Amino acid sequence: MTTLIPVSPPRPATGPQRQQDEAPHPPALDRITRILLATALAGGIVWMLVQAEAVRAAEAHLAAWWMNLWIPGGAAASDDVFLLWISENHLVGFQVTAECTAIILIAPLLALGACFALSTRVSWPRAVGAIVASAAVMVIVNQVRLALIGFSTLQGGLGAGYEFGHRFAGSAVGIAGFAIGLIILIAVAGVRRRR
Repeated sequence: MTTLIPVSPPRPATGPQRQQDEAPHPPALDRITRILLATALAGGIVWMLVQAEAVRAAEAHLAAWWMNLWIPGGAAASDDVFLLWISENHLVGFQVTAECTAIILIAPLLALGACFALSTRVSWPRAVGAIVASAAVMVIVNQVRLALIGFSTLQGGLGAGYEFGHRFAGSAVGIAGFAIGLIILIAVAGVRRRR
């Protein structure tokens, strides 16, 4: 003969046990991942500074590649200089100097991103997304800045056109772009408040 024994379903875990069960990564793995990510970002900053010439050359070639699509005379690049025809027989080179490179925009954001990666107030996948998004914005901003300098020179000549593009319009775009990159970094990271 069998006897019916009532069985109640297991209760869902509550409190600390439930939070532990729902954690996507064990704390040690999460900590190691955060440290590795922050170390990689710091290494990226050092690499950019050590390889600044190569980075500036890449920026000049990227600028020449996409400006060639819409500048009437075309564009070319050599080392860290992009070249534009400002008249039928006048080719001008624009050097991407240490003051004009995207490194000065990206490095501070990578440093802040490393701090986010180490903080438990930001999930590390969100920190990665925030860093990638803000770095991409900084590259685009600096490319727009370089194009603005070139376009101003095409329109206004080597004197007033270049000065306006380089000193005023280019600086304004760089400052505004950095602010946008910083906002994107913070917004995508989604910093949580302390409980």
